[in-house]
Amino acid sequence: MAINPLESIEMTDVGIDATLEGVELQSSQLDLTKLPDLVVSGTALIDFKNTPDVVLRSSISLALLFASRVATKAVTPGEGDEDDWLAQYTQALTGIGFRISGMNIVHSEIKKKNVSVHKAILPLLTLAFGGAAVGPVILQALKSLDEMDEQSPWITLFDRQTRRFDVSEMHFAAVNASAVDTTIQYAIARLHVETGETTILFFKLSETGARFDSTSTTLTADNGLLASIEPKLRTKLLSIIDDTIAGAEI
Repeated sequence: MAINPLESIEMTDVGIDATLEGVELQSSQLDLTKLPDLVVSGTALIDFKNTPDVVLRSSISLALLFASRVATKAVTPGEGDEDDWLAQYTQALTGIGFRISGMNIVHSEIKKKNVSVHKAILPLLTLAFGGAAVGPVILQALKSLDEMDEQSPWITLFDRQTRRFDVSEMHFAAVNASAVDTTIQYAIARLHVETGETTILFFKLSETGARFDSTSTTLTADNGLLASIEPKLRTKLLSIIDDTIAGAEI
């Protein structure tokens, strides 16, 4: 029997202590109605340039965080791998009403020596988005990293959230909302290289290079549905919002 999105959110274990759920909304310091054009939410860096609606920005940020928490709770190191995690992540999104289509997987070798990860990933990400016109804020942020402090809160949050198993899996979402529905060009880049304690986006690839597995897909959801699940997602995730969602300055 099909479960509606609101019931799915209510019933799903996201790995948060039950005693923390249902606390007053004021306990979250982040104002979800004032999210900027670039946002880190869980494992994803989200470009909201073409989505000015504050409710949609909030709902999508929470939905991607929800899926990340569901997958992390369901798949632990030693009992599964990054493929299992991604399967749970995708299932969680479909369970709350997203439609997923057009998945494409590309395996790439990064052969340039002493190139930073954020520079190496740019051509792959541009290709996955279908051109520089999609996700321009994400692309500009990655291009600008050389001039930024690598300890910037959004960078450290993104790096911490994307490290799982033996790979770093970076998610990028370019959101475009119409009057009726919202489409997300979604790209995932898995970096197979030993990172140690180095911040991943600033990490310089060694002489041996590294391997990227990139996946691109399209997520679609009705705007009415996104608006209806936003309050439920916010309540479900309230106790971790401040630690897992952040605006990114570029």
